[in-house]
Amino acid sequence: MLMSVTGLAPLTARADHANEVAERATQLEWVAGDLPPFAWRSPTGAQGYAHELVLQMAQQIGRSTQVTYYPWARAVQLTERSNRIGVFPLARTPDREQRFQWLVPLMQVRYVLITPANGRQLSLAQLRTLRVGTLRGSPIARNLHAERFTTIVEGKDYKELLRMLVGGNLDAVYAGAPMLDAAMAEYGYPRQQFTAQQTLGEATLYIAASRDLAPEEGQAWQKAYQQLVDDGSVARLRRRYFPTEKS
Repeated sequence: MLMSVTGLAPLTARADHANEVAERATQLEWVAGDLPPFAWRSPTGAQGYAHELVLQMAQQIGRSTQVTYYPWARAVQLTERSNRIGVFPLARTPDREQRFQWLVPLMQVRYVLITPANGRQLSLAQLRTLRVGTLRGSPIARNLHAERFTTIVEGKDYKELLRMLVGGNLDAVYAGAPMLDAAMAEYGYPRQQFTAQQTLGEATLYIAASRDLAPEEGQAWQKAYQQLVDDGSVARLRRRYFPTEKS
């Protein structure tokens, strides 16, 4: 017995819907934390080099996407526990290597210790005894432990860390140099209010994703990034957020 074309239509519609649902279930959802200049929320809306890069990549793929902001430690945990979450900017460190997929490199950063401006350069031995703040969920606290720092305090974001430093609840803050510079500007702290002390370690920041993300999904975003490199979009975006960067 032959089935009519009319009878086939509902079956085709259901199959198309099922395929669409399955495809959406493998697509990336994006999370981030307030980490200027790469991603942060301001009174005029979310922005940042990595934030805008992800939106442009989504446009290349033909996706409508949004970024959900969380405290940084929470954003990292969500990514690690899922199979389809993207996160940025994530430092690529040996302990994280097998826990995430590394999609797009953003920038190599140096980690620096800053104190309130006091006209003195402190030795590493002097810095070890201070109350040092670092970002909750960041692996760079291991650098401080390795150098035998005695008091390490975690903050949810750079705004909180700078507030604690200025308020006297911390003696120093340890973070990436470009992130600290951008946070000072964004949250209204004059740069001369602080002294850069010692540089301690470096890492490359990435747009990363859940380890078990479908390979074809990760490849789609990587291809979109390469297209933006080729047409000059990435270079233009970098000049906007890092105007002093040497080409």
